[in-house]
Amino acid sequence: MSLPPNPSPDPFESTPPQLQDSPVLESVPVVAAPLEKPFPAWKFRDVVAILVFTLVAILVFTVGALFVAHSLPQYRNAPFTELATNAIIVIGAQTAAYPLVLLFIFVLVRSRSRQSFGRAIQWQWPGTLSVVFVIGGVVLALVVESLARYLPIPKSLPMDTYFKDPTSAYLMASFGITLAPLLEELFFRGLLYPLLGRAFGVVTGVVLTAAAFAAIHGAQLGYAWAPVLSIFVVGVAFTVVRVRTSSVAASFLMHCGYNLALFSALWIGSDHFRHLEKVTN
Repeated sequence: MSLPPNPSPDPFESTPPQLQDSPVLESVPVVAAPLEKPFPAWKFRDVVAILVFTLVAILVFTVGALFVAHSLPQYRNAPFTELATNAIIVIGAQTAAYPLVLLFIFVLVRSRSRQSFGRAIQWQWPGTLSVVFVIGGVVLALVVESLARYLPIPKSLPMDTYFKDPTSAYLMASFGITLAPLLEELFFRGLLYPLLGRAFGVVTGVVLTAAAFAAIHGAQLGYAWAPVLSIFVVGVAFTVVRVRTSSVAASFLMHCGYNLALFSALWIGSDHFRHLEKVTN
C-alpha cells in the first residue's frame, strides 16, 4: 500500500506554536531599502540652470573687472573694447567666476542624488592609467592638427587677440590646461551627455554633445566651419572616451593633454611666447 504524497510544507512549520500567533511577529516593521535614483539624477532644466548661472557669473565678473581695470592708471585711457580683449582682465574674471560655478554644480548634483558628487557624476579617477589619457589627448591634438592642414583654416581667429604678449599667453595657457577643461568636462561630459544619451541613445548623444561643445567655442573661432569642424571631432573623441570608460575624469585628462599639446606647439612656434606674431598673424 503506497503512502500519500507529503503535503506542501507549512511556511510556519518551523515556528514554535507559541510564537505563530504571537503579536511580536506582527509588530516587527518591514524596512524597505532606499531605492537608488536612476542615472542621471538631474534633469534638462538643471543643465539649463547651470548654463544660465555660468553665463551670468562670467558676465558679472567680467563687467566688474573691466570697471576696476578702467579705474587703474595704466588702463584709464583705454577704451572698454580694448580692455575686453585683454587676457589678464578677461581670464582673471573667469578664474574668479569658475569656483562659484563649480560650487553651484556641486550643490545641484548633491541635491538631486543620494550619492557622493564623484559617484553621482561618474568622475572615477583612472589611477595609474591617468598618464595614458593625457598622452591620448596629445596624440589626438597631433592628429587633428595634421588633418586640419588640409582644411581652409583662417590665418587669424578672434581668440588670437588674447595672445598679445608673453604674460597673456602664459595666462591663457595656464587657464586652458586646468580650469577650462575641468568646467567644460563637468558640464558637457558629466552633466549633458548622460541626459542626451538616455533620451536619444549613445550614438546620437555623442553627436549632440560634441555639437554643443563645438558651438560653445564658435565665437572664439569666428564661426569658421573648418576650425569648428575640428573642435566637433575633438568633442566626439572626448565623449567616446567618457562613454567607454564611464569616467568624466578620463575625458578631463584627455582634454588637458589635448590643450597642453596645442599650447606647447604655440610656445615652441613663437620662441617661448616672445614672438607671437609668428603664429597669430
